[in-house]
This record gives sequence, C-alpha cells and structure tokens, in this order.
Amino acid sequence: MNETDILESGLRPMPYWAALADEKLDKWMHGIADGRSTGFATMDDYVRLIGGELTIVAARPSMGKTSLAMQIAENVARHLRKENDSGAVAIFSAEMSGVDLFLRMTSALAGVAMDVARKGKATQAEYSALQSTAKTLRQLPIWIDDASGPTTTSMLAQLSEMQLTLPPRLMIFDFVELGGDLAQREDIRIGNILRNLKGIAKKLSIPVIALSQLSREVESRANKMPVLSDLRYSGMAEQIADKVLFVMRPEYYIKRQMQCDVPASDHKGIAYILVAKNRNGPVGLLKLAFIEERMKFGDLETGKGN
Repeated sequence: MNETDILESGLRPMPYWAALADEKLDKWMHGIADGRSTGFATMDDYVRLIGGELTIVAARPSMGKTSLAMQIAENVARHLRKENDSGAVAIFSAEMSGVDLFLRMTSALAGVAMDVARKGKATQAEYSALQSTAKTLRQLPIWIDDASGPTTTSMLAQLSEMQLTLPPRLMIFDFVELGGDLAQREDIRIGNILRNLKGIAKKLSIPVIALSQLSREVESRANKMPVLSDLRYSGMAEQIADKVLFVMRPEYYIKRQMQCDVPASDHKGIAYILVAKNRNGPVGLLKLAFIEERMKFGDLETGKGN
C-alpha cells in the first residue's frame, strides 16, 4: 500500500488531504471566501453556507425562522442563476405547504402584506405586484417537498436523484421536530434526524439548514434571548451541529406587553440573530432589519436581503 491508495473504509493518506487543503489556501489567497453567501452582508461576516456543514436555525414560533430560511434559499437560487450554475435549492417542509411557502416568498419580495392580500383587501396595484413577482420566482431553481413527517432516508434519495440533472447546492428542512417516525421516543428521533442531516451534508458536500422550535422556557425569562440549553435535547444539537443560530424579535414581545430587556431603539423593526455556536468561525450577536407585515429580513444599512 502506498500514499496514493484510497481504502474502501474511507481512510485517506495525508497527501490526499494536503491536496484539498492546497485548493482552499489558493482560493483564500485570491480573496475567494469559503462557501456561499446567505445574501445578508451582516450575516456573512459571521456565517457562510459551507458544504458538509449542518446549521441549526432555532426560535420560538412567530420569530421568522422560516421566512429567514426562505430568503436565504431565494438568495442562493438567484446567485445560481446569475452564475449559470445548473444546481438547485431543495426545501423539505414538514410544517407549511409548498403553496404557502411560495406565497410567503412572493409577499416578501413584492412588498405586499400577505395578510391583507389573503383577505381580498389589497389594491389592484398590489395584486399586480404579487403576480409579477410570482412570475419571477417561478423561474428560480428551488424545489419543495411538503410531505408530512419526511424521513432523512427519503430526503437523501430525492437529493441523490437530483444529482443527475439538478445537483443540490443547499438543503433546508423545516422543521426538525416534525420529521421522522413520530412514534419513536422524541429524544431518539431528533438525535437520529440531526445525525442523518449532518451525514447528508457530508455525503453530498452541501450546506444543510435545519429549523428548530425552542422550548417555552425562553418566554418565562425577562431576557428573551435564547441560549443553547433552550434547544430541545440541546446536548445532541450542540454536539452534532456546526453552527447554531437563534432568531429573536423584541417587537413580538413588546406588542404583547411581555417583558423583554432590550434597548428601546430595538423595540420595532429589529431582529436579533445570535450565533451561539460556530465550529469554524466567530460567535456573537448581529442585528437585521425586519418588516413584520411582509415577514422580510434585510441588512440594516440597506434594508435589502440580497
């Protein structure tokens, strides 16, 4: 056996890894960052979408975690088209239907409140804007599976099939607690899902974003900023995930007259994104703009998310 041999078990000699490391070093020297942009300059300073990594985005309900993930999906899909990349974004939604996800993205991009449109109370100009935006979105390379209780086995099978013609560049799963065999004990089920999602990320060398719902403990505290222990079965999540991001909007709690210890200047139109774990980068707190009526995030400086 010599240094160029590759064992079926997966063992590789140092020259193999050195060659891959040299490729990375060469990119860095030419100013090319690892991974893909999230579409938010503020977030990219902390996290980028890197192949092989599992990122958990967690929050209490109504904080906007699904909207944030959909904007990231849209941003990546736009860049794929711009770069003439034949790849696609794959979304597995165990909570919302594909139609609802599409309409949510349409609303955010068109600047029309979906709640108003659903009630038939939008103006003709607003409905025209929604229709025009929908025509643009339908051209993006985004694929959605909205089956209930999806398993990671079915996800991998679909992603592997896509590899032939539309290689996946990003996978999003919304959300972890609704996946797998619901008859299984929850801690075992969630642990298996997270390990398998990490396995998918590594096997296909794509970034995987998994959304998760936090426990109610968050809302019993004056400081509503989540911590790692608020994750369900946090020990497993901390161990398996490469990145853990929390989303918290003070405006949600202020409107409901719930205590939320944040500066008054952040009471409206601000979303906190806490990077609580980052295996290969910095942790810290960042802020994004948030328009509640449209469920849209953006960089504070520009208000844009792409």
